[in-house]
Amino acid sequence: ATIVLTVLVAVILAAGSVEFTFAWRAMATPRPAHAWTVFAVVAVLALGTSWYLPPGVFAFLFLVTAACDGFSQVTGQLVGRVKLAPRVSPRKTVEGLAGGLIAAVVVALLLREMLGAGVQATVAIALLTGVAGLAGDLAASWVKRRAGVKDFSTALPGQGGFLDRFDSLLGALVIVGTLLAVT
Repeated sequence: ATIVLTVLVAVILAAGSVEFTFAWRAMATPRPAHAWTVFAVVAVLALGTSWYLPPGVFAFLFLVTAACDGFSQVTGQLVGRVKLAPRVSPRKTVEGLAGGLIAAVVVALLLREMLGAGVQATVAIALLTGVAGLAGDLAASWVKRRAGVKDFSTALPGQGGFLDRFDSLLGALVIVGTLLAVT
C-alpha cells in the first residue's frame, strides 16, 4: 500500500510540475525563481512523507484535509463576510476557514483510530492539518494570481488541474505528514 500511495503522490507531482511550468511561464517578468525552490522542497517532502507514513495515517490526512476544504467552501459561501487573504484568494473568508476547521476536527475525531492518538492530540493534528492545507491552497492561489490564470489546467474537468485539486493535501502532507513521519 505504501508504494501505491507514493506512486499516486508522484503522479500528482509530475502532472503538477507540468501545470506549474505553464503557470510560471505565464507570469510577468521578473518571474519569482524561489517558487521553483519551494515547489521542489514540497515535492521531496510529499514523496518522502508518502513513503514513511502508514497508509491509515495518509488516509486520515487525506480525509481531514478534504473535509476542511469542502466545508470551508460551503461555509464561506453561506455565511462568509470577512475576507481571509483578499490579495491572494479573494473568495476565502475567515468564517469559511472556521467552518472548515470545525469539520476537520469532527472528521478527525470520527477517524481517530486511524491516527492512533488521544482526543487532544487528534484535535491538535486536525487543526494543524486544516491550517497546513490552507497554506498549500494559498500558495497555489498566489502562483495562479501571479500567472493570471483561474485554474492550473483543465486536466480534471470541474476540478481544475492536479494542483488545484491537491494543493491542500500537499500542504498537509508536507507540514503535518512530515511531523507525524518523524515522531
